[in-house]
Amino acid sequence: MLDAFTSKELLSNIPVQIESICTHEDKLFVGTKQGTLLVYKFEEDKIDLSLTLKGFAKRSINQLALVTVLDLNQLICLSEGVLTVHNTQQQTIQLPGEQLSKARGAAIFAIHQSRAIDEQPSGQMAVAVKRKIILYHWLKKGLPQVVKEITLYDVPKAMVFHGESYSDQLYIGLKGKYCQLQLSSENVKELLCTGKQLEATMLWVDKNTVAICKDEWSILLGEDGKPCQDEYKSNIKWCDCPTGLLQCKPYIGAVIGKGLEIKTKQLVEPIQVIELPKVRFVAQDKRIFVASTTHLWELKLNDLVYQVDKLISLKQFDLAETLNKMSNEGNADIIDHNFAARQRKINTQAAYHEFIQRQYDKSMGRFQKSNVDVANVIGLFPDLLSKKMQERQEYPPEIVEARKYLTTKDVESGIEALEKYLVAKRFDLNKYEDEVENSKHIRIIIDTTLLKCYLQNKPKMVASLLRLKDNECHITESEKALKKARRLNDIIILYKSKGHHEKALTALKQYANMLSTQKHELGGPDHTIKYLQDLGPSDIHLIKEFSRWVIEKHPDKCLDIFLDPNTVHSLPQLEVVEHLKSINPDIALQYLERLVDIWNVNTEDIENSLIILLIERISEEWPAYQGILVSHGVEPSLPGCEPGKLGGLRESLIHFLERLQNYSPSLVIRHLGYEVPLYQELAVLYGRQRDYEKALALYCHVIKDRQKAEDFCHKYFHLDNQIYYKLLLMFQCPSSLEALRLDKFQLEEPKADMDTAINILIKHYQYIDVKEVSENEPAVKFP
Repeated sequence: MLDAFTSKELLSNIPVQIESICTHEDKLFVGTKQGTLLVYKFEEDKIDLSLTLKGFAKRSINQLALVTVLDLNQLICLSEGVLTVHNTQQQTIQLPGEQLSKARGAAIFAIHQSRAIDEQPSGQMAVAVKRKIILYHWLKKGLPQVVKEITLYDVPKAMVFHGESYSDQLYIGLKGKYCQLQLSSENVKELLCTGKQLEATMLWVDKNTVAICKDEWSILLGEDGKPCQDEYKSNIKWCDCPTGLLQCKPYIGAVIGKGLEIKTKQLVEPIQVIELPKVRFVAQDKRIFVASTTHLWELKLNDLVYQVDKLISLKQFDLAETLNKMSNEGNADIIDHNFAARQRKINTQAAYHEFIQRQYDKSMGRFQKSNVDVANVIGLFPDLLSKKMQERQEYPPEIVEARKYLTTKDVESGIEALEKYLVAKRFDLNKYEDEVENSKHIRIIIDTTLLKCYLQNKPKMVASLLRLKDNECHITESEKALKKARRLNDIIILYKSKGHHEKALTALKQYANMLSTQKHELGGPDHTIKYLQDLGPSDIHLIKEFSRWVIEKHPDKCLDIFLDPNTVHSLPQLEVVEHLKSINPDIALQYLERLVDIWNVNTEDIENSLIILLIERISEEWPAYQGILVSHGVEPSLPGCEPGKLGGLRESLIHFLERLQNYSPSLVIRHLGYEVPLYQELAVLYGRQRDYEKALALYCHVIKDRQKAEDFCHKYFHLDNQIYYKLLLMFQCPSSLEALRLDKFQLEEPKADMDTAINILIKHYQYIDVKEVSENEPAVKFP
């Protein structure tokens, strides 16, 4: 048990019989059975009898109270049904006192004192006269004034006001029961019976709570008259029926048969039992006094620091914490300046004790307050710290022993509580990172341990942790834990979060190859594609390296890597083209076509690349087509209508040559060469670089499509108003085709065709200067 109080005997075997006591500041008023009033004064530990008033009352002084509101200093005395008010100003006591006539025949009274608020009274007094309650108020200096009389159905035996300021509730003990009286409405609410004890006993505990006694119990009631449900305001059981109550926070005491029993509202077991023979009366203000009819004692609260240390040894940590806070608030004679260190000790010892008791949530909450090294807390559970770090942790012997007997269920419950602790520590560390030494190292320990906890209890949380931008999971420890748990997808997230892209992509390639025939989340190319999409231009070397196997094995999906909306414009597109060409030119061609058609990329380099690659692919397909023509002795198909890939390639080439605006015709012509008879494409190119005569020569004498020639003239007339005249000359006096450098194809030299020339003149005369035609018949000259 704890020695919370020390009792000091002040008076013994006095010649008069004590019937009542009250105290205020440094004075103690003692009322006797003989009607004598004794006034004692205290100076430190010394008590002096300063005043004896024989005949203060004609009979026994049953009850005393001092009213100090409004600086009144009025002593209220009840003696055999007579209630008197005595002024105690200037170190004297008024004799005789002012008798309150309305209260004649009073049995008991109760007083409530508070600060005056607006028109509310500073003091209230309830007087019980038979079955009647007479309510008095002090609104100003002078005698209290009657404000109300309330008649009950039985005679009050005990009364106590409820509330800190003006009180509208009066708790009353009747014969065999307690009730609550609403003073304003006069409503009476029955509460509990008194039990086997005859006398009602009550105490106002705080602003919201009143204690009433029933048998060996003190029941704490709230404002509504119902028992409190708060875990810190549970009912209190005494070892005997109380006949009186006292309070010195955090303690509450009961007058019992053999003396005083001291408890708290939180603890079941008694804190202290002080044997004081036949004690009956209690009075308290700044000091606490208890008395029997012949003896008087003072109760002194012992040094709080001593009590805190004792409570820690008794493992009463909640009470130790309460007293430690009191010591810091200056509620004791000794103010201890080592409050914070002592509080850490309380929390640490409590946390270890609660861990042993398997109260893991409470334990982790205590550790959160105690600032114990994070690694030491984590080390309480197996397999969370690295072997080397675990070996460095030191624990009390009882913790070492308790860890040996942790069951699987214990570990699961403990780790769940540890998760909350680590999340809270992580939050605090983020908030006060600049103030914490080695914060980076602590963050690594916290995040790595959280990962291991989630792997055991909440595997779905692993990915969320790893995706946090500020996660500090230790790469080696985390990798080991994830591999052991076969969390392949989370391993990839770990690598990615740490910027280990090459390791991640290598692993993805291995997993995809191993699992491609199985139903697995990492089987196939999709994860690699997504990963590569998230990389940027700075990682183009990795994109090229690890896209190769996707291009080779999954050509239908590989372009998603390079055409993702987030990176399609930022990647080095020409480098991507060369990379794709080196693996599969057709994929490169698809990439270029989508850049132009879907993403509206219209730079000269990209358009040149697209057209040149089409020409290269046509050149590769042409020999096979030429062989078919020769072997079967058939005429070539129209451009774009050739069988197989060739027709589609030529159709695309003509389409892009006519549609695109930024490619270089001269560069394309150089790449076009003169190995493949791409006459129509060449005509379009000549038109683009304004070599109209060459283009017309191709349409008229090589392709031999007069309609296409006329369409060409219509298209470029706005750039050259002589173009129809040049068309006319192509048939009137054609020149040699040598300038076209198409000798390889053994083209037939053109001949004049006057009928066609006349037809063109007739059809397009409005665009041709007829006079010039009649005067000049020059041959067409190619530049």
